[in-house]
Amino acid sequence: MGTSGTSAIAARTVRITALDAPFGASVEGVDRAAPWDAQTSAAIGRAFLDRHVLAFPGGLLDPGGVLAFARRFGEPISEVNREKRLGEIPEVSRLDSTIKAIESGKDLLFHQQSALRNDGWHTDQSFVERPAKATILHALEVPSRGGATWFCDTEAAYEALPADKKARLSGLEAVHGYDTVRARYRPAVRSQAEIDETPEVIHPLVRTHPESGRKALFLNCNRVDRIVGLPRAESDALLDELAAWVSQERFIYRHQWSVGDILVWDNRCTMHRVSYDSPAGDRRIMYRVVTRGDRPF
Repeated sequence: MGTSGTSAIAARTVRITALDAPFGASVEGVDRAAPWDAQTSAAIGRAFLDRHVLAFPGGLLDPGGVLAFARRFGEPISEVNREKRLGEIPEVSRLDSTIKAIESGKDLLFHQQSALRNDGWHTDQSFVERPAKATILHALEVPSRGGATWFCDTEAAYEALPADKKARLSGLEAVHGYDTVRARYRPAVRSQAEIDETPEVIHPLVRTHPESGRKALFLNCNRVDRIVGLPRAESDALLDELAAWVSQERFIYRHQWSVGDILVWDNRCTMHRVSYDSPAGDRRIMYRVVTRGDRPF
């Protein structure tokens, strides 16, 4: 993980260093399991708003430790899919994205199409009225190579749009759902209770960050089905255009995981995706917590 040593912020022992990337920062010198003083919390909070993705290297935490850490970034919420919940702590999910493949001629057949959905650019929980604020991901096991998580800065992508494009997007709304025909792969099967909990919702295509006041594109290639009021062909063309725009290299940070890493990112101004390029059988196991956000406006 590359860093630039010229942008450290001091808050007692904490070191917050901008990554050698368009956005993101590493946070070192802080005890992830102990309470933070006001100065440390304020410095990390500013970095979260300004850099969008924070990487906290360190040792392994148990599920309760991950949940306690996540509470520093908001109110944890339970995973919709019950099968991903971790036992008695429904706010913590255990994510297994290990590639399990069998030979079939020249093709490798992957174990779960629902897991492969993570290869598409997405932001967490956009299919609910109050989408996720932060996602906290803790690496328990990582593959020998590959398996990176990629992020795009949807705030910077919006800022870089030409004025006429911003004008076209102003006021447009999009329908988010648990599934859409636009996604490459189908999601995990839901129970009737889970279906009842996740009706379609409508969010603005450009949202205003409730803390920074900055605008960002609010997209999700796995969940956005259509733009309200546009014919399907026009809606698809515009969504495809925006997806290509935000995935330019100038808006991208790629995180290569080490065991023990905690990554925290702001779903209100980023999307992310997983690289399914690690060797089959190399385990990739994470704990995840998401925190409740505000209704986009």
